[in-house]
Amino acid sequence: MVKAVVWSCAHSDPDVNNERFTWLGKFLYDIKPDYVVDLGDGADMRSLNSYDTRKPEAVVSQSYERDIASYNDAMERVRHEFVKNKRKRPAFYGFEGNHEHRIKTAISFDPRLEGETYGISFKHLNTNKWFDEYHEYENGDAKIYRYDGVDFAHFITGGNMGRPVAGIHHAYALVNNRYNSCVVGHTHKRDVYFRDGVAGKAAIGLVAGCYKGAEENWAGQANKSWWKGVVVLHNIEGGYFEPQFVDLSSLERQYGGC
Repeated sequence: MVKAVVWSCAHSDPDVNNERFTWLGKFLYDIKPDYVVDLGDGADMRSLNSYDTRKPEAVVSQSYERDIASYNDAMERVRHEFVKNKRKRPAFYGFEGNHEHRIKTAISFDPRLEGETYGISFKHLNTNKWFDEYHEYENGDAKIYRYDGVDFAHFITGGNMGRPVAGIHHAYALVNNRYNSCVVGHTHKRDVYFRDGVAGKAAIGLVAGCYKGAEENWAGQANKSWWKGVVVLHNIEGGYFEPQFVDLSSLERQYGGC
């Protein structure tokens, strides 16, 4: 039976230790999934945010170069155990999130910024190196792609306005929106909804939380409602699976001293 590991919103940040990605790499090496899915926002790209323009003290601490270096270091750490031990790694599937999309947004506002050597470029994320398949935005929105009958995306929109589905019944809304099993990230929260065998087709809606390494000052009380960890999808078949939630603190206890 097929097994996958999924995470979202890891938000690698040069001001936050990347050690959690080393723990994740060791976890992947131990459980040997068939493939892994990074649902996006692996790079925080704080240097390209549009919210701190009136906060000079925040702006001076930000660096595009450091943001890119932090992301690529995180990606290397996740894959390091397989390289070190010369073992075949699982397939890696990635999705562009709204934080990676900040690079494209910045270039669209000012094309003079673009440049692989002295400017900014989406190529600096090295997605062709880190992922076997990488799904960039499509028609201005997060790409939805189906693996083993399950729809994966950074977020899935609903309604004519094209806003990401969210709310207190997020996972339920995903299944009702797509009539199919769905796995998303984006909100940093965890949610799951099981529709077992209705009309001959079972489906699961899963919101995968986040894999952040620190709380955010801007988020206030919302920090407490975010779930940090990864999800193992066991026995994937025909668009159905059994989810296992593995929280970040468990990975730290298991691998933090290694």
